[in-house]
Order: sequence, then structure tokens, then C-alpha cells
Amino acid sequence: MNNDLSSLTQGSKTPGIIVSILMVLLGIGVFLAPQFFVSMMIWIFVVGLIIYGVFLIFDYSKSAVKNGWNLTSGIMAIILGILLVFSPTLARAETFAFMLGFMTLFTGINQISASSIMKKQGSTGTGWLMASGIINIILGFVFISNPFFMLLTFSIIAGIYLVFGGIALFAATFSTK
Repeated sequence: MNNDLSSLTQGSKTPGIIVSILMVLLGIGVFLAPQFFVSMMIWIFVVGLIIYGVFLIFDYSKSAVKNGWNLTSGIMAIILGILLVFSPTLARAETFAFMLGFMTLFTGINQISASSIMKKQGSTGTGWLMASGIINIILGFVFISNPFFMLLTFSIIAGIYLVFGGIALFAATFSTK
């Protein structure tokens, strides 16, 4: 029985490997040149968020196992991307802080759910995905409760998030059959 990731890529692990390596490299880049990455990250994030939202909705529509969190996360990602494109700078920063908090929270719930489903389907190595989900839930609550803290520490948090998210995706890619 195929899980969501392998059915979407039809057994090819290459896209997951490429994206996970890019996430880790981008995370390292955030630590090496924080000012450059902070100024570019919001626009990269906006475009990436819209693409991620479309991917999650596509994944939901093509998946044999319907995970409502994929659909919810996809819709929220597209809404956040559109809001950030058309918002003034200060409103964009505030919107970014709150929506990123909720996106992080929903992504964590989605990762825990996906880890559970993958484990039931016989996949191994789902612990990284579960750990990433727990970290995302904790970060989501921190972002929502204190959005200005999130804005001040964005580059550090983004770097950590990208590195650990990339590692979790890499592990999840290799744990699929």
C-alpha cells in the first residue's frame, strides 16, 4: 500500500531529496548572511507559500487517504500568500507574524498526522516527522502569543526551521516505500 508521498511522486524520491537539500542549504545561508536573507525571505516565502498551498491542495485531491489537515494547510498557505502580496509594509509584517504562527501550528498538526498515517502503513523512520511536528506546534504557539518576538528573531527561527524541516523531509522521503 502506497502512502501519500510515494503516490504523489509515483515512487520517485528525487523531488523530496532535492527540496530537502535546498531547505538545508537555505537554512545555512540564513545564518551566514542574515540581513540579505531577511530582506529576501518574505518575498521568497510569499511565492513559496502559494506554491506550497497549491501542492497541498493537489496532494489532498490526488491522495487515496484524505487528510483534512493537508487541505486546511493548503488553503491557509494560499490565503497568507495573497494577503502578503497586497498588504502595506507594516500590515504585511503583522499579517506575516500571525499567519506564520497559525501556519506553523497547522503544519505541525499535519506532520504529526502524516507521521501516524505513515507508521500505520508500515513506513519506518517516522520519528523525524513526528519530532518536526511537535517543534512546529510549540513554535506556532510562541509565534501566536508573541508576534513581535517572532519578527525580531525571524532569521534565526527561519534558519533553524529550514534546516530541521529539510532533515525531516529527507528522512520522510527515504522512509517511503
